[in-house]
Formats: sequence, C-alpha cells, structure tokens
Amino acid sequence: MPAVVDSPQPRTDSPSRNQVAWNREVTRFIEASGATTHSFGLGRLIGRLFALLYLTPEPMCLDQIAKKLKISKASASITVRQLAALHAVHKVEEIEAAGRRDFYQAELSFGVILRKGLLPGLQKKLRSAGVQIDRTLGVSPSQEDLNEAPAAISDHHKEICRRLHLARGLYQKVNALFSNPLVDNLL
Repeated sequence: MPAVVDSPQPRTDSPSRNQVAWNREVTRFIEASGATTHSFGLGRLIGRLFALLYLTPEPMCLDQIAKKLKISKASASITVRQLAALHAVHKVEEIEAAGRRDFYQAELSFGVILRKGLLPGLQKKLRSAGVQIDRTLGVSPSQEDLNEAPAAISDHHKEICRRLHLARGLYQKVNALFSNPLVDNLL
C-alpha cells in the first residue's frame, strides 16, 4: 500500500515531535479513507485522493496530488475525474507564471456529495432493478399453467415469485425513502 509522502500541512526544517505525530496521523487518516472506499467497492485511490484534498485547504494540481500520494499523474487524473463525477471535488483554475493549470479542491459538504453524486447513481440502479423485477414477474406463468405443472415445478415457481415480491416491496420502500423531500432537507 503506497504511503503519503507527507501531510498536507506546511513543514518546517526540523519538525517537532507533535508535528511528526500529526503527520503520521494525517497519513493514517488518508490510508484509512482509502480502505473505507475500497470496502464500498469504490477503490482505495478514490478515498485516499479525496481525503488528501479534504485535508488540504489550498487547491492542488495533478502533479502535487501524484507526488503526495506517490502515484502517476495519469492515475491522479482518472481518479479526480471520478471524484468530480460524484461531485466530491471541483476544478479551480489558477494562473501561474508558467501558464494556466487546473487545480482541484474537495467538496466540503457531504450533503452535496450525497445529494448530487451518490444518490442519483443509486436511484438509477434501483430503478433498473425495479424494472427487471417487474419484467420478470410480468412473464411468470399464470396460476392455471402452474396447476397443470408438476408440484415440484409449481412450488419452485411460487417460491421464486414470493422472493421477487419481497424484493419489489423493498425496492418500493427504498425508492420512497430516497424520493422523500425530507432526505433533501437532512442532507
């Protein structure tokens, strides 16, 4: 697991004991953020990069991000785009003596990230699952057809339909929860 070069905090020539401890804990926080996003299936680098930007008050360019996280600039670029799609980071243009470069900052409001980034994607996936559940139930054999089928097949089909109805009920509850205006107010 790559380590962070140093903390986002400016360094002095000879760091104090407290600053060394601070840098170590910031590095642990960044690595733990990567472990958390990995456990949600988003990948470690997404969490590490977001945590780095979140803990860095100044905007950072891709070169700085790559150096701090000890990754390639291409990996930094791809991950920044993924985070931007989730509304977790935004681009800040800055003019330098060397010319224009793109810098990035973390979105500090987790409500914005949830409301604009994560929930719409989750709702889209839920709608797709709901459509598939309804499509599957829509082609299920009629009770008349099941009466003519062997008992084992009929019982098997009834159990599948029971499970699909349970899944549809859960889908409807979760969809209603995410569509509730109170969720927007909470976020």
